[in-house]
Amino acid sequence: MVACSDDPEVFTAPPLNTNLVVVTPRVTSLRVGQTQQLAASLVDKNGAPVSAAGAINWKSLEPTIASVSDAGLVTMLTTGTTAIQATVGGVTGIASLQGVAAVATISIAGLTRAVAVGERVPLSFRTLDAAGNALIARAVTWSSSAPAVATVSADGVISGIAPGTAVLTATSEGRTATANVVVEALAPVNTVTLTPATQTLAAGSTQQLVATLRDANNNVLANRPIAWASSSTTGTVSSAGLVTAVVPGTFTVTATAEGKSGSLTFNPLLNNTPLTIAGPLNSAYSWFITVPAGATGITVTLAGAGSQDPDLEVYRPGTTTPACVSEAAGPSETCTITTTVSAGAWRVRVVGYTAYSGVTLRAVVTP
Repeated sequence: MVACSDDPEVFTAPPLNTNLVVVTPRVTSLRVGQTQQLAASLVDKNGAPVSAAGAINWKSLEPTIASVSDAGLVTMLTTGTTAIQATVGGVTGIASLQGVAAVATISIAGLTRAVAVGERVPLSFRTLDAAGNALIARAVTWSSSAPAVATVSADGVISGIAPGTAVLTATSEGRTATANVVVEALAPVNTVTLTPATQTLAAGSTQQLVATLRDANNNVLANRPIAWASSSTTGTVSSAGLVTAVVPGTFTVTATAEGKSGSLTFNPLLNNTPLTIAGPLNSAYSWFITVPAGATGITVTLAGAGSQDPDLEVYRPGTTTPACVSEAAGPSETCTITTTVSAGAWRVRVVGYTAYSGVTLRAVVTP
């Protein structure tokens, strides 16, 4: 008799190996010919070290791109992408490698003339591989052979310090390029010109001015400090030359560099040229008209309609006491001056005894 058993055969699966091999650095870019030491360690799923018998087995998956020694030292042989495999205790991990071309040559551009004392001139550079291909994002260091003459910043901007010559050097991955720089004394500013030559600017409007500086030979000068100023609060100007007309009236903007100035007058009152004006109650706006030498008289009038009542004051150049005041009822006023008609900028002030609009302001200079 054969004894039988109904018990099924019991199968026990082998334990799952959850250990990992961590290779560091995990991702690396290397120039052709450059080396990198890798390290590998066996850890459990929680990252805790696990002891393993035997040496680490290193292998390059693309040995024509990068080789690896038995000690994990990688040598990049050519450009391209590969992976290095490390096996510890039967478990494998990898590191990714990118081979990039090394800098073969470097060139400097942007210096085509002498640099003035106090001037800043940016330089540019190109890094190329052995095949002449441009390489980007390569670190470059700069130096000057004569910092007392010219310095160069980390981003390649020359600063002229004193007259003389200096050699500037750019270095990248052991390759160098040089550029000779001549520093000259500054040519002084001779003239300042403002553009555009706009004369009319409505209240609340803006106008960007540009100051052009030239030396005695009419050469344009760059990188010189410019001071901007406005003659009154009628209009303002920023440190960058942006003009804003605040209220109606005449004002002059001046740009000054090294003692030389250029000016532009906005909203001047022109001889025998009508100007339509308006203003609220209690406003006081001023316009200026230039009276030439030899003039025998000046007549200023206001003409309007209705019950509005602006008043009129006229001032000789540089004075604060009016030479004439007209405060007649209504919108029509007249000031006529025939004595001491001095040359210069006469100020015409309109005061809003009431609010007014559509009033014509006119000044007539008698030769």
